[in-house]
Amino acid sequence: MADASIEFKGTSFTLSVLHLKTSVLADIRADLAKKVAQAPDFFSLVPVVVNIEKLATDIDYQAIKTLITEFNFTFVGFTGSITKEQRNLVRELGFSFVNTAKAKVIEKTVTVAQSTVEEPLVEKIDAVVAAAPMQLYTDKIHRGQIRSGQQVYAKEQNLVIIGSVSAGAEVIADGNIHVYGSLRGRAIAGAKGHHKAQIYCQSLEAELVSINGNYWLSESMEKDWGSPAYIHLTDSELTSSKLI
Repeated sequence: MADASIEFKGTSFTLSVLHLKTSVLADIRADLAKKVAQAPDFFSLVPVVVNIEKLATDIDYQAIKTLITEFNFTFVGFTGSITKEQRNLVRELGFSFVNTAKAKVIEKTVTVAQSTVEEPLVEKIDAVVAAAPMQLYTDKIHRGQIRSGQQVYAKEQNLVIIGSVSAGAEVIADGNIHVYGSLRGRAIAGAKGHHKAQIYCQSLEAELVSINGNYWLSESMEKDWGSPAYIHLTDSELTSSKLI
């Protein structure tokens, strides 16, 4: 019998979540316009899940979806801690509802399990954790300047650039990014959800930097602007520090 032409597999993706604090469409439109104007290329066709847990129940779901796509985002669905009735309504209207894991609940579950399970089971758990492979990346090396309009992507690799990145250029890596020169364009590290990815450069002058979907525009980099610096995530917040 021939193999099936399709196959479903579970995997994980990094999605941007837009948290709405109001259902007033005019206010949402104005704030989206300001945000997108800062980095239009970065936001173009970005997949977005809309968090509606802070809104009242009388939401115009279709109008919100239309507004999101108006700014060239790719609308994925809704999310948030809402009632079962709201979730059912979202689905009845033909929209997806994305459930999100609660990190604190998981941590509590693990703590209880460790204090109550029998010793042989704990040993098995430790063995599984020890055997779990670490995510290791090889290096993709680019020699020379990356000019305006160019894009270099290191898929499932770190990106090492022996040269500078010009304004208007874009460098992307699933792992870390090392720039042995000036970083003036856009740098996106941890593109597939690697939250420990970092960005290193000899001179920080970037238009935009992003790690695991968290981003900064140039005005957020004033502290280390023009200096050798590295950027990393601390509690889901970007942080920069001088290299020397």
